Amino acid sequence: MYRYFVLNWNPTDPRAAAAARSLSERLLARQAGWLRAFEAVGLAGFHAGLGLGASETRVLDQGAGAVFGRIFNRNPADCGAALRVEFGANETLEIIHTGGRRLFERYWGRYVAVVQDAATGESWVLRDPSGHMPCFIAVHQGVNLVFSDLEDCVALGVLQFTVNWDFIRAFIAYSGYQARQTALAEVSEVQLGERLRFCGNTLHRSLEWDPLLIAQTDPIQDPEVAVTELRRVTRECIHAWAACYPDIVHSLSGGLDSSIVLSCLANAPSQPNVTCLHYFGTGPDEDERKYARLAAGRVGAELIEHPLTVAEAKLDQILNLRRSPRPWFYMYELEHSRFEGQLAAERHVTGMFSGSGGDGVFFQAHAELAVTDYLFDHGLGSDLLRVAVDAARVSRKSIWPLLVNAVRARLRPTQTHPLKMPGQPNRTIVSQDVINAGKRNPRLVHPWFANRSTRGVPPGVLWHSMTVGAAPAFYPSFEAGPYPERTMPLLSQPLVELCLRIPTYVLIRNGVDRATARRAFAPDLPVEIVKRHNKGRIDSHIRDVLDANLDFVRDLLLDGRLVQEGLLNRRNLELYLTRERSPADFEYSEILQEQLCVEAWLSRWLDSREPVAAAPPYPAGVPHQVLRT
Repeated sequence: MYRYFVLNWNPTDPRAAAAARSLSERLLARQAGWLRAFEAVGLAGFHAGLGLGASETRVLDQGAGAVFGRIFNRNPADCGAALRVEFGANETLEIIHTGGRRLFERYWGRYVAVVQDAATGESWVLRDPSGHMPCFIAVHQGVNLVFSDLEDCVALGVLQFTVNWDFIRAFIAYSGYQARQTALAEVSEVQLGERLRFCGNTLHRSLEWDPLLIAQTDPIQDPEVAVTELRRVTRECIHAWAACYPDIVHSLSGGLDSSIVLSCLANAPSQPNVTCLHYFGTGPDEDERKYARLAAGRVGAELIEHPLTVAEAKLDQILNLRRSPRPWFYMYELEHSRFEGQLAAERHVTGMFSGSGGDGVFFQAHAELAVTDYLFDHGLGSDLLRVAVDAARVSRKSIWPLLVNAVRARLRPTQTHPLKMPGQPNRTIVSQDVINAGKRNPRLVHPWFANRSTRGVPPGVLWHSMTVGAAPAFYPSFEAGPYPERTMPLLSQPLVELCLRIPTYVLIRNGVDRATARRAFAPDLPVEIVKRHNKGRIDSHIRDVLDANLDFVRDLLLDGRLVQEGLLNRRNLELYLTRERSPADFEYSEILQEQLCVEAWLSRWLDSREPVAAAPPYPAGVPHQVLRT
C-alpha cells in the first residue's frame, strides 16, 4: 500500500530537532520499504509502497515539498496530458505564492501536498477536496507528524493513544459525522480542501475549498448545457483514472452510477482490461443480475457473478481490524475482501473501481428541497409549479405540502443545523439523550458549515454539499496483503464542482432523480437501467447474517462498552438480538453496519485479548459464475 509520512518542526527548537532526527531514523531503520522523498529546513517527507498501484510522489522544484498520491492536470487535451504533471521552478513559485491554492485551481486528484516557502520558513499541508488520500496529524515532543496510515505511526513506538469518547458519542448518534477530531484524542484529521500552515511553533488551519461558494458561483441553469457538461467532465475524470491502471476490477451493481462508470471505462483511450464483479442476494428483490448483465453486455465486458452467502460473513473476523483513527463501516470488507483480494491477485489488478458517491453527486435523495431552492433563485417564477410537480414525483409526496413548506422556508429562512436536515431515521437503539446532545453540540457540525450562517443558503444546496463532505476509505480495514487501490471516480473534484453548480431543480427535471446524469449517458446505457428508479436492497441477507452470528454479536454488544457507557439502550438492543423475525429492517442494518463496527474498533484499542484466528485464503474453485458477454 502506498503511504506517506511527513515530519515538521521548528528548526530553532533543539528539542524538536532532536526528536525529528530520532523519528526519521526510526522510520527508515525499523520499517521496511520507507524512502526519503524530500528534505528541507524543519521539514522532511517519506513515502513507501511505491509501484504497488497508481499512487506516486511528485517532488516540487528545489525540494520545496512534494505531492503524495495521484494528481492530474485540469482540462487536458487528452487523458495522457492529464497525467503529465510537472512542478518546475515557475509552477512551484506559483504554488508557493498562492499558499497552495493553485493546486486546487489547476489540478485535481487523490493527493496530499506538502509545500515550504523558503523565504518565510512557513510550511503547508493541503488535502485535496475529494479527500481520497487520508491525512491525519499528531504531535510528539514538538514535532508535527502528518501521515496517511495510523499503523505507521503506531509502529514508531513513541506515542500513546486514548479513546476520544466525545467522538464515539457523536459517531453513534450520526454515523455520517465528519469533523477535525477523531476517535483518538491524540490524532486529528485534515479536512477535505483544508490547509495546515506551520509557522514556528504555531499551527493555523483554514478551509481553502468551499462547496457552498462553488454551488452559488456561475450556476448552470440551462438543462441542455448541464447535460453536455456532465457527460464531458464525467468521461474526462474516469478516463484519467483509467489511464492509471492497465487492469481494473469494477464493482458493477447494475444501478445507474456503476453503469455510467463502466460505460466510460469501456471507451477510455487507455483501453484498460476491465473485469466486472457483481454480488447478488437470494432474498426477495435481492437478485439484480439481470441489470448487471445488461450493463456488461452493452460494452462486451467480462462479468463475474458472486452470491452473497452467510458462510462468507464470519463476523468474528471483525476483531482483526487494522488500527485506525476512527471507526468505519466494515461489513462490506468482511464479506468480500478475501474474494476480491484473490481475484485481484489472479488478474494482476491494481485498481478497484465502483460507482460509489454517485447518489450524492448526482442528487438522488431529498428532491423536495428543490422547491425551496427554486424559490431562493427565482421567487414565484413561472416554473415553480413544474418544479413542485417534479419534486413530488421523485419524493412521492403530495405537491401542496411541498409548496407550502417551501414558501414558508423561503419567507422565514432559518439557520439550518446540518444534523437536523431531513432524512434522519427514527432511532430506537441509540440513547435519545445521545442524539439530542449531538444536536446541541457545535463541534459536531462539519467545518465547512461551522462558524458561518446558512440562513441564506438554499436547503438543497446545503444537503448536496453535505453529501460530498465525507472522506471515503482508502486503505483496507484488515490485513490482507497487497490490495488494489480503491478508486471512486464519481467523487473526482471537477465532477463534484460541476454538479454542485447545477441547481437541484435542474438535477431532478422531469420528475426523475439524477435526471441530468440519466440524460447525459442515455446513449451509452441499456434503456432498462436509464429508466430504473428502485434501489437494490439486501435486508433479508443482513438478517440471515445476523442470525448466523447471533451468539457472537450478543456477546460483543450486550455487555460491550457502548452499553456500559449508556450510548445504546440495552433493553431495546436485546429485542433485536433474537432469532424471532420481525418486520424491522433499518435496526438490523444499523446493528451490523454501525454499532458492531464501533464496538469492534473499541475492542481493538481497549481489549488485551488476542485477535481471533485469521480466515483462510479464499478456496480454489470459488462459487461464482463468469459471463463472457
